[in-house]
Amino acid sequence: MGSFRSLDGLRLAGTVTAPLSGVPHRAVVLAHSEGLDRDENGLFPLLAEELAVEGVASLRFDHRGHGASEGVQEERTLTEHLNDLRAAVEYIRAETGARRVSLLGTRFSGGLAAFYAARRPTELDRLVLLTPQLNFKGDYIDQNPNWAGGRVASPQLAEVGYLEHGPGVRHGRAFLNEAFWVRPSFVFGEILPPTLIVHGTKDDRIPVESSRAAARRLKVDDVLVEIDGTCEENENLVAERVVEWITFSE
Repeated sequence: MGSFRSLDGLRLAGTVTAPLSGVPHRAVVLAHSEGLDRDENGLFPLLAEELAVEGVASLRFDHRGHGASEGVQEERTLTEHLNDLRAAVEYIRAETGARRVSLLGTRFSGGLAAFYAARRPTELDRLVLLTPQLNFKGDYIDQNPNWAGGRVASPQLAEVGYLEHGPGVRHGRAFLNEAFWVRPSFVFGEILPPTLIVHGTKDDRIPVESSRAAARRLKVDDVLVEIDGTCEENENLVAERVVEWITFSE
């Protein structure tokens, strides 16, 4: 376990898993779902171990306001999260010497990873999106009972400065305002790294059709893997597909 600093100086807690021997040529940043931590309910340690066997280093870290990282849930913003991804990519590259760095994001972080890959397309070797949340405005604004007609309709934001979005997840004003503009689904055509999308056909929070539509917009080599059930129910299969994608030699 260790830590690194984001661009604004915040300390982010992380775990680097390196191969048992040699300098890895590849590394992966693993970005967890909102409201969880760097272990992603056990999936990320499993992935880290299997990647290490194949000679690939990995960094899994707690998002700001999550786990052991610094930061306050309701003060974070989407652009801060994007800068944290940049810091994580730079950190694992410097820490391991890996020349090729990939990025994996699940759910909330899948949307972040897609947006990051579109805006900094030459930095990443490969991209992996697990059940990606690609419509922040739709999820946080349009389908949120605290909003109506694109305007806040609840006194909670004024009274306490945040809106709750599930257990352990708080969104402040800046985060919610950015959701109108940070639109992962709008920039899929700008993604350059080869992209793997894995989505469960029976996920009740993020419908698989969102990933199907996203895959149709990609202009790079891509694979959409649909899993019967949810990714959480099939973590061994998910890990197998991810390792195959990351270690594929062109």
